Amino acid sequence: MPTFQVKNISETINIGVWKITETEEELLNSLISKGFDETNITKTKNKQRLKQWLATRLLLNEFFDNAIINYDDLGKPHLNNDWFISISHSNEFVAINLNKNSHCGIDIEKITPKVERIKHKFLNPLDLQNVSSLEQLTLYWGAKEALYKYYGKKEVLFIEHLFISNFSENVTTFNGKIEINHPPNLPQGRNFRIKLPMAWEKIEDYVLVYTV
Repeated sequence: MPTFQVKNISETINIGVWKITETEEELLNSLISKGFDETNITKTKNKQRLKQWLATRLLLNEFFDNAIINYDDLGKPHLNNDWFISISHSNEFVAINLNKNSHCGIDIEKITPKVERIKHKFLNPLDLQNVSSLEQLTLYWGAKEALYKYYGKKEVLFIEHLFISNFSENVTTFNGKIEINHPPNLPQGRNFRIKLPMAWEKIEDYVLVYTV
């Protein structure tokens, strides 16, 4: 039996998480049984990525029949309906954020000391003052990944453009902010500024974080 959870945050926001316990064959057969065109199956030879790909489509099927994921030139996923989608996967977990009204972001990360080695790439001085545990460090990394996916453009610098505020380890909601001066995708002289409510939770030894 598949192991997944569905969160209906509101009428316009849905979160889905799937823990992959199935074999590649079980996932493939389940997807085909739901009417998925076998010729559209990804051709990747990486076994783990293939299972993540299959599980993502099965999870999406819990919300929509016959939904198809396409990707733009920058790798941002889009659906063949009027909903926005964000996707994340880490090892045996896949997660999706579905939003009816606006772009969205989601990330799931395993809590591991490896993130310590890259913290200088995504934490600004204020972040470093606020982070006091490996779990918080993983959450900040996931939150900024989710913000990056929300924006969906390549010119984002995690330290300079993505910010976390009002975070407390005892509260499951906080704020994220994207601030980019004169991004090339906007008319000259325009800046991009947006403040986004976000939520997080711990699932086993993973941190799930998403825009709401």
